Amino acid sequence: MKRPHFVPKIGVTNYIRPWVVLALIVILIGFCILGLVVALRKLTPPPTYKSTGPQNYVETPSPSIFGDVEVPPAGPKALLKGATWIPQTFNNCGPATTSMILQYFGHTVGQDQTKAHLRTNPTDTNVFTYEIQEYLKSQYDIDSKLFYNGDLQKIKLLIANGFYVMVEDWLHPNEDIGHVTILKGYDDEQGVFIADDSFIGVNIVYKYEEFETTQWKAFNREYLPVYKSEMEPVLKKIIGQDWDRETMYEKAIEKATQEIRQNDRDMYAYFNLGTSYYALGQYQNAYNAFEKSRELGWPRRMLWYQIEPIQTLNELAKFDEALRLIDPVLAGNASFAELHYEKARAYKGLGQTEKARSEAQTALIHTPNYQKAKDLLSTL
Repeated sequence: MKRPHFVPKIGVTNYIRPWVVLALIVILIGFCILGLVVALRKLTPPPTYKSTGPQNYVETPSPSIFGDVEVPPAGPKALLKGATWIPQTFNNCGPATTSMILQYFGHTVGQDQTKAHLRTNPTDTNVFTYEIQEYLKSQYDIDSKLFYNGDLQKIKLLIANGFYVMVEDWLHPNEDIGHVTILKGYDDEQGVFIADDSFIGVNIVYKYEEFETTQWKAFNREYLPVYKSEMEPVLKKIIGQDWDRETMYEKAIEKATQEIRQNDRDMYAYFNLGTSYYALGQYQNAYNAFEKSRELGWPRRMLWYQIEPIQTLNELAKFDEALRLIDPVLAGNASFAELHYEKARAYKGLGQTEKARSEAQTALIHTPNYQKAKDLLSTL
């Protein structure tokens, strides 16, 4: 007797229809095109500034230190003299930007020299703005003052009155690589700021609103006007009430709160609310704001540049939570001395003295003159 011949049933499990293959190919090509567009967008620098008419450079005014200081209003365009481009080496935007700033004040200093002062070890990946501020003053007697909660009109008024303004921002819109650039001009007709940038080049342009919302806002709109001491009366006049630190942060809280009312899923507004509360010592309010911001999703490298959420946790004795935030950052940025110091604080708070001592010593390996780490180590 012949055995029955089994003919398998043909179905979706063992036969792929041609249209399915075609659809998969189309989807794959779509992803490739999308990836290429994203890559080209990141590689394409902003356009270079092209003047719409005769361009007169701003002449730095000579203010009278006595009596009322007159501050001319910002006109429709202004441009300060620029620097020779210093293309930054790897992770060296802070030192290279500082070298270009020094050119404005008559100093020719290479980025290797500024790097030796500003990057505390060869693998130091981030130079904080306050470190640049201290370096300019101590080495060249160039003044600067760090502010937050800036706005487009104030930046334009500063430039129109002879101030170069360094800002911290994302390198490209809506990404998470921290950067510093120098705003030296603006043009209302084109709706752009004009910048000297160590990564991209000189005389590049940033559209006002796009720059403010997608690059600058993430850092609580931080800005650093750089100037010689005789210009301080003009700076005070322009800055106004924000010259007082508490007033500045209170106004930053008002700004962030207003943005949250308009959009309660504004992650950066919540983060800025947290950094402002932290600066005023209102740690529980800062914690609440940071938690809401974190729930909405931080960019992967958010804590590489702003560590106030971790500092807030240590201030509130939430040491285990602090450690949980610190470890992923150090996994990708092991030479971050400030975070090793915060980790030492957390371990000390948990009573783990040996671990605290080890972290404080690690902080000092990466930044030998780190006074806070020295002070903490002396208590262990």
